[in-house]
Amino acid sequence: MVPILLLVVCLVTTVASQDLCTPLGPCSCEIAGKGIIDLSSIGKIGVAAFPSLIPSIHTDPASYDLNVCYGFNKDRCQNTTCCQSISSTTFACGYPSQVNYYIYNDSPNVIMTYDSSDGTIQRTAIITLVCDKSAKTPTVTAQGETQGDRGKYRFTLTSICACPGGCAGTTLQPTTVPPVICTRKDACSCEVEGRGIIDLHSIAKQGAWTGLTSSTGSDPSNYSLAVCAGFNDGACHEASCCRTTNGTKYTCGRANAFSFGNSHNTGNVIIEYLGDDAGVTVVELICDMSVYGVKVVALGEKMEVASTYVSPSNIGSLIGRASLSHSPLK
Repeated sequence: MVPILLLVVCLVTTVASQDLCTPLGPCSCEIAGKGIIDLSSIGKIGVAAFPSLIPSIHTDPASYDLNVCYGFNKDRCQNTTCCQSISSTTFACGYPSQVNYYIYNDSPNVIMTYDSSDGTIQRTAIITLVCDKSAKTPTVTAQGETQGDRGKYRFTLTSICACPGGCAGTTLQPTTVPPVICTRKDACSCEVEGRGIIDLHSIAKQGAWTGLTSSTGSDPSNYSLAVCAGFNDGACHEASCCRTTNGTKYTCGRANAFSFGNSHNTGNVIIEYLGDDAGVTVVELICDMSVYGVKVVALGEKMEVASTYVSPSNIGSLIGRASLSHSPLK
């Protein structure tokens, strides 16, 4: 069985009118009395849905790759929804975990934003969602960055999916995600060829995260999790994962029984820990340059697969896992 820890996702809605688009996840929000705006069929997993966008503002020399809902990787842009390219340098301009929805008094459109920060510059991708019921194929235009509003990158997405009820309940057809092969160096690190080393030694020194409960509410257990080094807690010995159910503890992942792998859904590196009863704890490593330190959220056990835990990179992918969010690429 596997408790998994997921990158925390915060959805904040700020509204300046009587209408409110209440977040339902990183791909959708609901306007009371009007319906759900659902972009999940537009976003692609692992790649940009709208690559190589040239801004209409001629003073902006950059080009942009844009996605909604899901992160993608491009050079220095890791798990980003917006990547700015200037000459041979790339900058993340929005992360899927940093999504907000707005409605302004003088506009019928919902504004979707993705934030990012590299510690010195705050960057925000601002996407105006234009409802067009005839637009079966979504289109995006880039306005880009103005000199008087640095760090703000503006786009317009026109689609039937931007209409309340236009695409609610549609199913995403996943894009094949190129696997990231990370060769083991030791229990705390592995190397991605041509990109660098994922090093979790600093996280291991923090010890175990304890008292973790499932954010989905479907798993009544609570968990303790550690990476790299084992810990002892009651019946759990040299554990990376300890599960407590009705006062009984057992090892859901052993520190000395692990392997580095790859998520077939997101392309991210994962660590799998073998536990008792052939259970497996899956920890997905999500690179988010806006996260300083580490954030962990437990999603718990995937109930329909006995003794198996899974781990998604975003809410809306394989719910029932847990994943670990850090900025591991050095």
